[in-house]
Amino acid sequence: MHTGPTEDMDDRGSVDVLADRVRELVEARGPGAGPVTVVAVDGPSGSGKTTLAGELSRRLGAELLHVDDMHQGWTGLCETTRIARRSLVDAWRGGERPAYPTWDWTRDVRGADHPAPTPDLVVLEGVGSFAIAGDDAAARVWVEAPTEERKRRALTRDGELFAAHWDEWADQEAGLWATEPGRDAADLVHDTGSGSDVLREVPGHDLGALTRPPMWLVVLGVVAVSLNMRLLMTGLPPLLPRLREDLGLSSVWLGVLTTLPVLCMGLLAPASARLGLRLGVARSISLAMVAVVIGNLARFWGHEVVALYLGTLCAGAGIALAGTLLPGMVKRSFPPGRAGLATGLQMFAMMGGAGVAAAVAVPLADALGDWTRSLGFWGLVAVIGLLLWLPLDRRMHVRGDHDQHPPDASHRLPWRSTTAWFVAAFLALQSWQFYSTLAWLSPTYVGHGWDARDAGLLLSVFTGAQFVSGLVGPALTDRVGDWRVVLLAAGACGLVGQSGVWLAADAAPWLWAVLLGIAQGASFAVGLVLLVRYAVSPAAAARFTAMAFLVSYTIASLGPMTMGAVRDATGDYSAIWMVLAMLMLGQLTAASLLRPNRPLVT
Repeated sequence: MHTGPTEDMDDRGSVDVLADRVRELVEARGPGAGPVTVVAVDGPSGSGKTTLAGELSRRLGAELLHVDDMHQGWTGLCETTRIARRSLVDAWRGGERPAYPTWDWTRDVRGADHPAPTPDLVVLEGVGSFAIAGDDAAARVWVEAPTEERKRRALTRDGELFAAHWDEWADQEAGLWATEPGRDAADLVHDTGSGSDVLREVPGHDLGALTRPPMWLVVLGVVAVSLNMRLLMTGLPPLLPRLREDLGLSSVWLGVLTTLPVLCMGLLAPASARLGLRLGVARSISLAMVAVVIGNLARFWGHEVVALYLGTLCAGAGIALAGTLLPGMVKRSFPPGRAGLATGLQMFAMMGGAGVAAAVAVPLADALGDWTRSLGFWGLVAVIGLLLWLPLDRRMHVRGDHDQHPPDASHRLPWRSTTAWFVAAFLALQSWQFYSTLAWLSPTYVGHGWDARDAGLLLSVFTGAQFVSGLVGPALTDRVGDWRVVLLAAGACGLVGQSGVWLAADAAPWLWAVLLGIAQGASFAVGLVLLVRYAVSPAAAARFTAMAFLVSYTIASLGPMTMGAVRDATGDYSAIWMVLAMLMLGQLTAASLLRPNRPLVT
């Protein structure tokens, strides 16, 4: 990426050489923000940006502005860049009165905007300056030093106050540079950690643009993986009567087949987050898809009970790994204002695949001659998903999608965050109901005398409604100020649907299925949005997801089996729906606590 140190540094100091190089860039490119020429100096905390920028501005005769004066609290780095870009750089370009944001550290709220000058030349220094200046920067200088040296400098400068926030801030830096211009976008890289400063020049192209995967490839990859996240589970319930007949399994053991993947999603979530840090998110998701392929294909031999359960366990482990890491991928790859839409696309694929699997499970078994072939068929679909994901894996791996700071305390799960616990509780209630509905909606209506094929179609209506609400619900969160409106409306639909199946199952079964699908699709999709919105960075999103999934899915994994036990104990499917309706009341209560201004998860 870089050439070696510049040749004339033996005779002149690196800052002098840097000033000359910046001057050349400024003269060649000219002003970009209206009449203002911006030189951006960025890099991680403690790298020496402030000192270097001061020397640089003195040599260039430039105005010096510090992003440190603009930061919106300890968790507001991304918000700082958005506000400063709009009020400062965009104002320069538009001929408006420029200002920059401030923060009232005493009251921990945003302060009054501070008027800013409109100079001919400005050096904008601080974490996020590349993002603030954007394409209007005439020159970008990246300053770096080894992590331990940076930490020593920062704590010497700011004391124990910064020590308490070092890991939190490092997460935000990594998150910012995953989606905004960072080191790859620099014209010049200045290393201050080698004893004597070293200046390296970057070739004249933007390597970041060459290695950063295009958005269409990210969308294709996320959709391909998401499509395979529910096939394992929704292709099973319509076939449960055949499994019961052929294998002689009880309702409890049939429920275990749905429970295993959910249990994996809970228990393996922390390990999944750690694997993502070690191997990179994209490479880990590739491994997850391999496990999904193997596990589904193993169910071709489902007449052997061991193969049936081991295959389900293997594919469930893959789903757990991919499901834990996908929210972080969304956080990293999409702008914050598009998190809902991106999650909606993920849900669109997930629930779309689920609906198709439920609808064709029985016809596929009839066409292929056996229910095991219907289950194993989804392994072939997973192969296609893996092939569509691999190009993104290659691009991300070349770029390097590992976490950029060492695996220390910053990678612990957010057990002390009340926000994380509230979200986990909400997802636990939602997931218990979803997987119980998934497992027992079709058998309930088979118990009412329906044909298995029609019961499978009813389940596909349930998943089809999720397909729509899972896309619409998250998109609405980008537009409404309070996502609780969506969650409470969805919960009300679910309560009506559950009560309908409980008290009047045959009165309007298709309507009940639609209402259940609307409730579960929107609730789960918005829950995924919360894992992104409440996290301060992609790394924090991965830890938050791991913690929330560990709690929620471990609890929810008991749902299908417990509901099966309820059915066996009472001899009546309606008892299942009575219990689920009561749980929906708890979900509505949990949803009411998830206000948008809750503390962020670090």
